[in-house]
Amino acid sequence: MAAKRFLMFILSIPYLLLAFVVIKLRIKSLTNDYKKCIDYININSNKEVTSSLIDKLRISEDHRQLLHMGVDPIAIIRTIYLKIFKNIHQGASTIEQQLIRTITKRYEKTIRRKIREQILAILIRNASTPDDICRCYISCCYYGYSTYGVDKLLIKYPDLCEYSIVARIKYPFR
Repeated sequence: MAAKRFLMFILSIPYLLLAFVVIKLRIKSLTNDYKKCIDYININSNKEVTSSLIDKLRISEDHRQLLHMGVDPIAIIRTIYLKIFKNIHQGASTIEQQLIRTITKRYEKTIRRKIREQILAILIRNASTPDDICRCYISCCYYGYSTYGVDKLLIKYPDLCEYSIVARIKYPFR
């Protein structure tokens, strides 16, 4: 486990340096989004979300969340490899990045947005716990058909089990 964490740290050094530069330069749009995300996490971290639901979310969306620091370099390398050599498009977003995309409402498909999310993910991960980030994501993510957040999902479908809730994150209702 320690070797895996060390490898993730080494692979994350470029992102950490970039996040450090952003902090020092105080880029206004990034710092505004950072504050927006931190405030959202502090206010909306639903303490009623169970740890078993968080574990299921991690398994489904980002099984290395406890190893990386907001950005999963192994997933990024895998995605680049698959795109270049097999022409397969695949995502590499972490739960932190998905939360940022949901809070900031930036959905454009650009490299700039992706790098922005990665920087913010590192900053947010350093300011919050992985469990709080997961709780907040479960509480605000899109479940389909104008349904945002697990509370609204359970009002519409009160009998859903935890597996179904997590499945709706990956495959929202139409």
